[in-house]
Amino acid sequence: MKLPLLLLLVPLHAQGPRHPDAVMKKARKEAGIPAIGTISFDSDKILQISSIGTTRADKEIPVEKNAAWHIGSDTKAMTATLMAVLVEKNLIEWDTTMAGVFPELTKKFHPDAKKITITQLLSHTAGLPANPRPIERTKSRLAVTKIGLALEPQEGFLYSNYGYIIAGAVIEKLLRTTWEKAIVKHLFKPLGIKSVGFGAPKGTKTIRGHHNGKPVGTGFLGDNPTLYGPAGGLHLTLSDWALFCQDQIKGHHGKGKLLKQASYQKLHTPVEKNYALGWGTRSEDGKVTILSHDGSNTMWYARATLDLVKKTGYCVAINTASDEAKKWIPKIAESIAPHVK
Repeated sequence: MKLPLLLLLVPLHAQGPRHPDAVMKKARKEAGIPAIGTISFDSDKILQISSIGTTRADKEIPVEKNAAWHIGSDTKAMTATLMAVLVEKNLIEWDTTMAGVFPELTKKFHPDAKKITITQLLSHTAGLPANPRPIERTKSRLAVTKIGLALEPQEGFLYSNYGYIIAGAVIEKLLRTTWEKAIVKHLFKPLGIKSVGFGAPKGTKTIRGHHNGKPVGTGFLGDNPTLYGPAGGLHLTLSDWALFCQDQIKGHHGKGKLLKQASYQKLHTPVEKNYALGWGTRSEDGKVTILSHDGSNTMWYARATLDLVKKTGYCVAINTASDEAKKWIPKIAESIAPHVK
């Protein structure tokens, strides 16, 4: 992995009440957050990176510098980017329908579901349910795709993990491999990202997610079922997460590694309700200025925010998703802002 050009760490002895570490310590104390990690960056280098706390609430095990964090639905931007890679390889088009992807299954699809496009899957405008039913969650992505596309689609914007699970099945059909292998080969390796794993981080010293204040398992015991991967089922280090985010910023301005500028801008253009393809958006004078997304598997919580004008961004991750903990995400983000020039 290529190291960032410059790593700037503000000395701990220089902390003020709004310094990220000071805010994180207060958040841990008041909201019972076991561990917090933050990173801020411009398009070329890391500006600030910090992790504090313990890997699990019932033991004092300091968080390692290069610890991996579960990022939940922030995975969606990665799955959408992988789909854009396949579009550029002429394996699919943004307006390809589900009938076009799965012609052998078309007879089993609802007539309206046959018309669902790739863009609709990734923008939550396909009218699909939020999630598969509990009884379906141990099935394969293809099996769940057959079930979901047999349903009558609803109308309008409906945030749907189901849509991204089906997007994963589309990728698997096109590449004849798993979504996990595909995203490593076509997205993470080209970006120099090596720390990615699926499910929650594994190992005795890894950060644990928490539910009701208690640590949960590692790997897939600490995450949603495997089929949720494309919608929100991976972990990686903060510095590797920044590499993906930096490429999104650079790509928007025509300097990305993975795609042509038009493809990045397609990913960043809102379709409905200020939601693009894997990113929430904010616009000024008709131009997208901010990309942001939160992610959680109910045991972790994460946020990535990119400023496409200033060419800067930040990521925040915590290993709990309690209501009190989530209230601190904006405050932690605000403390990072002074370090993003």
